[in-house]
Amino acid sequence: MGQHDLSYRLFFSHVRMVCDLLREMIGEAWVERIDFASAERVNASFVSARRKNRESDVIWKFRRRDTGDPVYVYVLLEFQSRPDRYMPVRLMTYKGLFYEALIAEGKLLPSGLLPQVIPIVIYNGIGPWGPALELSELIERLDPSAEPYVPHLRYKLVHEAAYGAEELGEKESPVADLFRLERSRSWDEIRAGVARLQAHVGPDEPELRRAFEVWLEQVILPRLGVAATEIPESLTLEEFESMLAERIDAWNEQLREEGLQKGRQEGRQEGRREGRQEGRQEGRQEGRQEGLRQGEAAALLRLLEKRFGPLDHGTRDRIAAADADLLLEWIDRFPTAESPVDVFRG
Repeated sequence: MGQHDLSYRLFFSHVRMVCDLLREMIGEAWVERIDFASAERVNASFVSARRKNRESDVIWKFRRRDTGDPVYVYVLLEFQSRPDRYMPVRLMTYKGLFYEALIAEGKLLPSGLLPQVIPIVIYNGIGPWGPALELSELIERLDPSAEPYVPHLRYKLVHEAAYGAEELGEKESPVADLFRLERSRSWDEIRAGVARLQAHVGPDEPELRRAFEVWLEQVILPRLGVAATEIPESLTLEEFESMLAERIDAWNEQLREEGLQKGRQEGRQEGRREGRQEGRQEGRQEGRQEGLRQGEAAALLRLLEKRFGPLDHGTRDRIAAADADLLLEWIDRFPTAESPVDVFRG
């Protein structure tokens, strides 16, 4: 299991995270029927008949609050970074094994019935989730008379990328902060996300704070190209924000130099190729000049997208059409720019 999956399991092992998830991200009518104060984490490891250990990610148990009766709703959370076509089958296996464990331990309701289990899948990938949300959609049909025997299992999908930035910005919870930071593609977005985390996860929640600090160090910063040797160990959220403020200019300058060097190298190679194809000295010189221009354009594109995220087609076309002098002028503005607009001003 990767660090990213371990981080999510750790996040949602905290009662506040799962309660905020249900209230703010799920928000369905059944959520109003559960007593959040009764939240209790349940062992999620099961052993099948073949003695093969199967483990769901996190299971939480809640009592109903409308009647006060000892009737439990179990919420099963599964974390995914990529689509899984047979997710309904996987969830049905977990659900069946979990029911077997409840039966074996005698943890049934007073009525002798089994409690309801609501499967929830948290998907943190960027692309769409294509798999079916209902098990019956995966099963070939024989005859209408056999329809009653088709098994059904539906799960709730929480796709992080489906929540808009404004919608997440209105939510005052670390779950919303997690979803926003997942999609951060610039230093400014990360700094803003860390500042929100400081406001939403106080010193009175040290374990949850540490879970976010480790995740930022080991998942988010490496995703943006920061080497592990550049990140001090055991940073607090406050120290993390200060470090970003101090080092952001140095990192941007490093990215600028790396991008420029790579672009020029590509440009020289392209120029030599074009020069050889022309077979004339003039062609080689023009090829090298055009290759250098293309290299600087590629370097600027790399720098901007590394810091600010994907650029629109108009901006990409503008960079591709610029001459070498203008490209160098834009590259020089990059380290102090707070947005692409600052790079192209004037």
